[in-house]
Amino acid sequence: MVFSLFGRKDKVDPKKDSPPAGRGEPRGAGSGPTLAAQREAARSTREKIDRIESEMIAAEAVARAGLSSLPTKPAGTAAAGGKAKAPPDDGTSLVLGDAAGAMAIDVNGPALPPMLEEAAILYSNGQTQPAALVLRQALDDPEVAGFRPLAWLMLLDLHQCVGDRAGFEALALRYAAQFESSPPGWSDALSAAHAATSPAAPATPASSLRSLSLSGPIDASFAERARDFGSHAGAEATLDCSRAESLDADGAQALLALLAGFERARATLTVFGADRLFALARASIEPGRRDPSQACWMLALQALRLLGRQQDFDDLGIEYCVTYEVSPPSWEPAAESFRTMRAPDAQAAPAPVGVAPALAGSPIASSGAFVLQGEVLGRMQDELQALRNFASGRGDVVVDCRSLRRMEFVAAGDLLNEVATMRSAGRQVLFVEPNYLVYALMLVMGIHDLAEIRRRKV
Repeated sequence: MVFSLFGRKDKVDPKKDSPPAGRGEPRGAGSGPTLAAQREAARSTREKIDRIESEMIAAEAVARAGLSSLPTKPAGTAAAGGKAKAPPDDGTSLVLGDAAGAMAIDVNGPALPPMLEEAAILYSNGQTQPAALVLRQALDDPEVAGFRPLAWLMLLDLHQCVGDRAGFEALALRYAAQFESSPPGWSDALSAAHAATSPAAPATPASSLRSLSLSGPIDASFAERARDFGSHAGAEATLDCSRAESLDADGAQALLALLAGFERARATLTVFGADRLFALARASIEPGRRDPSQACWMLALQALRLLGRQQDFDDLGIEYCVTYEVSPPSWEPAAESFRTMRAPDAQAAPAPVGVAPALAGSPIASSGAFVLQGEVLGRMQDELQALRNFASGRGDVVVDCRSLRRMEFVAAGDLLNEVATMRSAGRQVLFVEPNYLVYALMLVMGIHDLAEIRRRKV
């Protein structure tokens, strides 16, 4: 009890306050209160103290409940019926490590019903079939209650992330009828780099999404990096050429070998800034000038294939034919496993690795945002190092999650640890519009207690 800290006696013994037996109370106008009046005053005082103490305890409980950013279920039902157990408090402390202790931040438990926690964890570990089953059950489960719209949005995003457009559209019609409002639209950003897979079947385990960013000159010094990156061409990856500044024949040859490796492996490679790559290759060649190596010509033609610019390809092919007196190359579309995306801001100054321009409504309108995209699996050392580089010198850190399809549980733990470290350094972190499966995982991990999460508008 609160007042016990200040030495309050638990009970007042009325016998100690009463006068000794046989001694009468002085009477008269100047005499003190009677024995009965003293006892009544003591009883009233005890009741008043107990009432104040109860009110203070109740106020403290309300204040603690108010620390949660989202409403939680009543205490009696929060743990009932859950198939997947949330990480215990000591596990969260281990994830946070020393940074959390230094910050003395109280990370609250998950703010979701157990079924949605389970679905988020299942999906994060690549178990799309069990996750879809749990979410379908959650749509009509009374324990989900006020979180039912989130269950619908999670299931819609699951269809979208695995590329099941037909299933998504059928569920979107049911969503519109259920909530009498427009359903979410299909997002190419979430599904463009994912092979179409039905949510009724388990997803094929994938390796970590890898990325390679080209900055400065692309020359002979780039060859070793290209060979290392291309040696794992069987895994999904991204190649960002938007920050490259120059190109020579050695660099062009290394890039051609890298692209050929991904084409042979039929692995998904998303290329950012292919137009920049073409511009650099085109600037390195001259019609009528026979260079010792034709690598820059071949790379320029390959970049036009990636961009789908057949007429420009044919025109450049004629120039190549005249220069080297050979037959012109024939047009062939880029490999189906290649996907081209425009650099976030082609007109802006080059941005750091993994960084996109500022988002509308962002608190740092001129600094840009760090991009997490695709699938972040396993220990995310490379992504976190790039995030640290981006955050250096910034007070506010914006992380663009609009193209992030999935994050494994262990990766989310690493991200939580990094966010805790940033908070301890005085930085504010904002995650922008993760899909609702990733959003639910962030709630399970407690990231919402350390950072702001801006949810996607339906």
